[in-house]
Amino acid sequence: MTPAFHHIRHADGRAYYEGRPLSLADAHLMLNDDILRRTVRPGAYLRVDRAELILESGSAAQ
Repeated sequence: MTPAFHHIRHADGRAYYEGRPLSLADAHLMLNDDILRRTVRPGAYLRVDRAELILESGSAAQ
């Protein structure tokens, strides 16, 4: 069974995504699209923390 995530939050606690359940693969695709659109800085990545995803900002400046 593939885990589904309803929420993704920034490491500082702000919401990044709230909506229909996403697989980890779908969340990565969404993150990649946001990096291309420059709404998320390059180097950002997702990490699983218990039952939720956390968006870490990476090391590049915005």
